[in-house]
Amino acid sequence: MSQLFLIHETVNLIQPKFSIEALTALADGPLRYSALVRIVTVTSGETVHPSTLIDSLRKLQDNGLLEHPTTDGDTAVYRLTSKGRDLVGLLRQVRAWGEAHNDSLDH
Repeated sequence: MSQLFLIHETVNLIQPKFSIEALTALADGPLRYSALVRIVTVTSGETVHPSTLIDSLRKLQDNGLLEHPTTDGDTAVYRLTSKGRDLVGLLRQVRAWGEAHNDSLDH
């Protein structure tokens, strides 16, 4: 597999709408869906449609980046897996790069 292919595959993981917001919100710890919706709404500044967010969360789950274990009670939360925490670390590096070069980027 080429190195460029792996870069594209990694970027594709975070392309579904609200994926970056959800991953970074969960970096601080597990969250229930309602709390996740609030945080994603605030950080994105957009109206969060439940089906859009749920689809993105499912894709993140399918790729092993987060888990949503269900229990007997109503205490199910979303949480990052170790793979998800690794990706959040990479996203933080990307943010740092953006902060360092923001003044010279063409917006």
